[in-house]
Amino acid sequence: MARNRRRPFVTLALVCALGGFALLCASPSRAEDEPAPAKDPDRESIFALIAPRAGEVIADVGCGKGTWTFPLARKVGAHGRIYAVDINRQKTVDVRRRMARDGVQNVEVIHSLPDDPMLEKDSCDAVFVNDVIEHVDRSALAGFLAGIRSALKPSGRLIIRDPNGGPGRVIAECYRHGFTLIEARVPLENMPRRSFTSGWYALKLQRADLMQPALLPRQGKPSRRLTRLHLAEELFRAGVLTREELRQTWERIENAEGDFDPAIDERLDLITAAAAVGAIAPKTAVALRARVHKE
Repeated sequence: MARNRRRPFVTLALVCALGGFALLCASPSRAEDEPAPAKDPDRESIFALIAPRAGEVIADVGCGKGTWTFPLARKVGAHGRIYAVDINRQKTVDVRRRMARDGVQNVEVIHSLPDDPMLEKDSCDAVFVNDVIEHVDRSALAGFLAGIRSALKPSGRLIIRDPNGGPGRVIAECYRHGFTLIEARVPLENMPRRSFTSGWYALKLQRADLMQPALLPRQGKPSRRLTRLHLAEELFRAGVLTREELRQTWERIENAEGDFDPAIDERLDLITAAAAVGAIAPKTAVALRARVHKE
């Protein structure tokens, strides 16, 4: 009788042990951070675009919790390095915790600024920007792209992957900031898992040999804020304003008062911007301003 009474307890113990083993095998930590290629078919095609090689230095700008950081770290190997860059301090804490948990030693975490990825000059073979570019504030975009260009080695490559379906504007912005387009995948054939948009695209760009002045594409209705912003960015690109002066200029733009007459003010701003980057001669700028005022 005693032997029969023990059987339910033995059975329960076996069930608990097997259940615990199953839970260990199904640990979600890596699955959540690193979706399997079978569930994210776009993943390997993006790796092919980034083309990470052993020993390279790659920056994952806007790294989040490290979804791409740690797979890239494995790709570059022990002699390579990955910079995990994010403006969100908590995200950098999360990446450091995972580094400690998994014993990863070839990742360096950087808590960056919105307009500066805080990367050393000529330090990176590649920079990967995933679902970030559309979230960079207009006031920070000039410094953000300038910082990436400065960080790339002369033959370095910039890979942008974004779900917001605006590759034309992004290409134009990158062109203005000294990049040339190498490859564009628009749209991406395979959408990332849990995606709510069909507008995903990927771009591969490279540092251009020469900075080519080009005015920002006009976007939306003219406004005092936007045209002053365009002018400030052109002055920054032309080397007339420092990064800190650009920030100060932005504060003045945001706090500016007064009505804006798009028939006059925007054209005057564009003339000033064109003169600042050498697109027109100073005498031509004076003549054009006089013409606008007469009209």
